[in-house]
Amino acid sequence: MDNYIPEWSSLRKHPLPKWFDGAKLGVFIHWGLYSVPQWAPQSGKFGEIEPSIHFQQNPYAEWYQNSMRIKDSPTYEYHKKKYGVDFQYSDFADLWKAENWNPKEWANLFKKSGAKYVVLTTMHHDGFNLWPSKYNPNFSVHTKGPKRDIVGELTEKVREKDMKMGHYYSGALNWTFTKQPIKTFNDIKYIRPQNYAYADYAYNQVMELINLYNPDILWNDIGWPDKGLEDIKHLFSYYYNVNPEGVVNDRWHIEKNNPNWEFDPEPYESWRDFYTEEYNELEEIASYKWESTRGMGYSFSFNQNESEKDVISLTELIHLLVDIVSKNGNLLINIGPKPDGSIPENQKERLLGLGEWLNINGEAIYNTVPWKVSSDITDKGVSIKFTQKNNCLYAIILDDFKEMKGYKFSIHSDKEISSITPLNSEQSMEWEVNGKEVVINNKSKINTDACAFKIEFK
Repeated sequence: MDNYIPEWSSLRKHPLPKWFDGAKLGVFIHWGLYSVPQWAPQSGKFGEIEPSIHFQQNPYAEWYQNSMRIKDSPTYEYHKKKYGVDFQYSDFADLWKAENWNPKEWANLFKKSGAKYVVLTTMHHDGFNLWPSKYNPNFSVHTKGPKRDIVGELTEKVREKDMKMGHYYSGALNWTFTKQPIKTFNDIKYIRPQNYAYADYAYNQVMELINLYNPDILWNDIGWPDKGLEDIKHLFSYYYNVNPEGVVNDRWHIEKNNPNWEFDPEPYESWRDFYTEEYNELEEIASYKWESTRGMGYSFSFNQNESEKDVISLTELIHLLVDIVSKNGNLLINIGPKPDGSIPENQKERLLGLGEWLNINGEAIYNTVPWKVSSDITDKGVSIKFTQKNNCLYAIILDDFKEMKGYKFSIHSDKEISSITPLNSEQSMEWEVNGKEVVINNKSKINTDACAFKIEFK
């Protein structure tokens, strides 16, 4: 018997599955035709570029098609010089071979990273499908590019490693249906397919993904076709009845102030299983579940212009994960494979390094919930983050353990501490408590990027 009907009152009863709340870490993958040119200007971090020139200087290489449509943009000039003015974006499908792609190797790497779920871009804004969709067989892997069911093959290998599999879909933008470039953020509201035919097309494709692959996450982007907004209720109810443990994100609606709204947008503003942030973190603990996503560098898909200095360091990546988890979030860290299917070495190194840290300190991350406060500062000026689980408090000091001499910080609890134990069994330390203040002294010389301690109370 179906448990959900296409009414918001019914859909709001869908609980956040424990697996997603406890997963804490996922791997995002941007891989498609845009991976062939693998090019974007080095403009800086999303959100820090002057908005008026953002799209002309777009650092996202996966936006290559839109960027090359903007005359005199760096991407336009690069494309003209490299490929010629007559070379169409769709022609990249004939160059994309994915000759070194091994989905089993990808899944093994993601497992070693400590990730509990994976999200693949099944169709980005360029409209090219990474599965053999019957709704667009002429612009998909069914007839072009690698000519493999990338979605199906990767989904199978990821699940063999006991990880959850999510599918990204670009609901509102599809550049095979539009020719005008997006030049401003306001353009995103209007330069999009606006007819009922496209609304049906998007609906049918997402339903096809559900029926073929039963995704654990429906990760929509940019919004949903204006003409099909009422269809979302039917889509969600069908999805939840097929996969009650599935989750949907918050990117199914357009902004409230869009004058095209002809009915109350409130249901779409208040419904989702989790919120998303992009290249951004929260300042305080959230009362709701959220997920922060970003690329290893400033682009999601691989950008040949990015150097090692543009890629997040392992220490920064560990600290980022810890900070997000302490505030009730998950980290969805993105990789951008090369066109041949290989993953850049520096991205591999970050994933493997993160996995090594989690092998030791994962107890303080997985299946935890926020503490009364997310953080404190030691007397040495070093940030310390808190999580909790099973009546135990975890304190993670974002510093090298070998430098830890007499670090003092506060415990916001009226309970008396019975023990403090480093999660790394090779670490040796001594501790003392004075009221609510804890002092930790290192007695070993182990190097680490963040030190996690388990604090138990009497």
